[in-house]
Amino acid sequence: MEIAWLEVADDPDLWRSVGFTVDADSRCIIGGVEHRLLGAEAGNGVIGWAVTGIDPDTTEIDGVRTTVVDHHETPATPDHANRVFRIDHLVLHTTDTPRTAAALTEVGLSQRGGRTTNSAGDEVDMTFFWCGDVLLEIAGPRSPKAESSPARISGIAYSSDDLDATVALLGERSTTPVDAVQPGRRIAALTKKAGSTVPMAFMTPHVRTN
Repeated sequence: MEIAWLEVADDPDLWRSVGFTVDADSRCIIGGVEHRLLGAEAGNGVIGWAVTGIDPDTTEIDGVRTTVVDHHETPATPDHANRVFRIDHLVLHTTDTPRTAAALTEVGLSQRGGRTTNSAGDEVDMTFFWCGDVLLEIAGPRSPKAESSPARISGIAYSSDDLDATVALLGERSTTPVDAVQPGRRIAALTKKAGSTVPMAFMTPHVRTN
């Protein structure tokens, strides 16, 4: 399974205003993944995705609206003024991490570890899966909630090749960078002032360790 595109309920001009390059078809290409900007009237946040490599009759994965395509040629990633060059990870929020992890395993993904503390220091049950070149972070409570609800794509973290330049471009629309959970990395977040319905974070690239 690989991600062909994400369906995002944001206006194209909003993404242009925070330094993303958006084409005339309202597509923003980041790390080989299309972000189809459908406008605020489409809903809120990331409302669905299209994927390849799984059962073509699939219409949802643990509640995440899913379109399956046989093959998808994604244009190359253009230069973005905010210095973003790829998706670092995609966050799936759930009320039951074992349930959501099982749903991803069922479509062929393999678990790649987990942890219980996020970048804010909160205790969260996190499980990781690679979906092509995109890391999926399943995040939920330490124990499944009695009143469960479907999983949803709740945020995106992007890699920037110059986080200080990203933050400078965004100004008050960015938080101050802090150390990330991963050693040697830093992270900043887009603030509500930007107006996006998608929670976004920006991170320094991965640091190779021996």
